[in-house]
This record gives sequence, C-alpha cells and structure tokens, in this order.
Amino acid sequence: MTTPFTPSTLTDRFVTEALRGLPARQRADIEAELRTLIADAIEDRLEAGTDAVAAEHTVLAELGAPRRLAARYSEKPTYLVGPDLYFDYVRVLTVLLSTVVPIWFLFSGIVTFVAGSSAGETVGVAVTGAIETAMSIAFFTTVIFAIIERTSAMRSRRTVVWDPASLPEVLDKRGYFTELVGGISFLVIIASVLIWLQTVGAVEGRDSALIGPIATELWTSGAFNIALFYAAVSISFHLFAYYTGWSVSNAMATIVLDVLFVVPAVWLTASGRLLNPDYFDAVGWPQGVGVVTAIVVVVVLLFSALDSIDAIVRATRKRRTR
Repeated sequence: MTTPFTPSTLTDRFVTEALRGLPARQRADIEAELRTLIADAIEDRLEAGTDAVAAEHTVLAELGAPRRLAARYSEKPTYLVGPDLYFDYVRVLTVLLSTVVPIWFLFSGIVTFVAGSSAGETVGVAVTGAIETAMSIAFFTTVIFAIIERTSAMRSRRTVVWDPASLPEVLDKRGYFTELVGGISFLVIIASVLIWLQTVGAVEGRDSALIGPIATELWTSGAFNIALFYAAVSISFHLFAYYTGWSVSNAMATIVLDVLFVVPAVWLTASGRLLNPDYFDAVGWPQGVGVVTAIVVVVVLLFSALDSIDAIVRATRKRRTR
C-alpha cells in the first residue's frame, strides 16, 4: 500500500510558474488540471516502487518547462516567434524594455535640460526618445529571434535539458510590497513638503518678493520638474520589478538610475545652487544653509546606496533559487 502523495514545494513552484503568464479566468481550472495530472503521474510511480522525491522530480522533468507547458493551455497565440523560443523572446524583450528604456528616458532628459532646454522641451525630448528606443528594441529583438527560430543550425544547439531544480521559489511579496508603498509614500511626502514650502509657505525676502528654500533660479528653470520626473521613472521601475521579479539586469539598471540622480543632485547641493540663502536669512536661521546642505547630501547618498544594495540583494537572492 502506498502513502497518498501530497504536493510539495517543488510541485507548487512548478504550478505557480506555469500559471504566471495565463489569463486570470483560466488559472483556476488549469491549476486543478495540472495538479491532478502531476499527482496521478507521481502516484503511478510510487506504486511502482519509486522514491517519492525522485518520482516527483522525474514527472516534472518529463512535463518540461512550465511556461512551455502553459502555452498549450493558453488562449493567447504564440505564433510571433514560435513556441520553442517564444517565452525566451518575451523574457529578453521584457528585460531590455524595463532597463534600457527608463535609463535612456532619464539620461536624455538630463542631457537636454543641461543643454538649456525648458522643462517642457526636456520632457518632450525624453518621451520621444524613450518611445523610439522602445520601438527599436522591440523591432530588432523580434528580428533576431525570428532569424534564430528559422535557422536550423542554431536551433539544433538548443540541447539543454530543463531541470525542475531551476524553478524559482514562491516568495512572499508582502514584505517587499510594504517597503515599496513606504518608499513611494516617502517620496510623495518629501515632494509635497518642498512644493508647499516653495509656494504656500514662501516668506518675504529682501526685495519684498516671496521666496522659498529652493534657489529661485533653479525653481523657475524647471529643474524641480526633472526631479519629479526622475521620481516617477523610479517608482514605475520598482513597480515593474515588483510584478515581474528582480533580475541582474534590473539591479544594474537601478544602479545606473541612482547614479544619474545622485551625481547632479549632489553637485547642485554641494555647489550652493540648490538652496536659497535669502530664505534662511528671512526665517532667522542663516547657518541653516550649511546644515541643510549637509543633510541633503547625506540623505541622497544614503538612500541611493541603500536602493542599489537592495536591488543587488534581491537579484542575487532570486538568482540563487534557480
């Protein structure tokens, strides 16, 4: 008499990975079908005297990569590149679009703004450049995969046997989601406070004009809009990584985004171009310029470093599960 088979973490990981790209309305039925299929196949092997762990591993290996198995159930056609390479194509395209596009978006915006363009022109150039970059990436990636798919010599090299041990862990994202919400809330609060101090909370300066803590030239130039622009890109990037999972490419893109923000932010602050000394004189705290400057530099460096380290840790942790 054999002991009834109970799905283990490996089976759960297989089913979770298979369902990831399927429409929500199909998942419940397909999950039940997959679990029944796996359990029955393992029961047959157990009755034949095979060890439970070995039986499960063998059954999942015979089923093949879960994403390719899911393609048989999916209502979405995978004819663009072909079933053998389709999910590799989607994975590569996703990584490129989620890393190269936001980096180019931010980089082109900074370069255009430094060249003397207005905030509106800067955003327009950055958006246009990002769209063109995304279209180019999509086009050339599709062409390359189509060539590989249709080249028998290259196709014959795909001899790697899929192993269930490569399945990613089913991780609890609730902790990361809490951190993500906290980080977004922090950025929103900081931006709101600065806007309030610069507008509603402005004080009367030497020439009776209303001034805020941000240097007037910097504020009117639209540089603060570029900072908000960066914050929006950063939030979008982290939300994308939350839903698709971290990778080495995501981590590297995060580091590049952090550097593109830190360098100009620290330079503007340390060179005295960020804060308005007249504001601090008006509120009776002339030495506040130096104090706030030091705080801003430390906070920018610290949070950017923590963000980069966190991205590396998450990417490394996911890589170890494969």
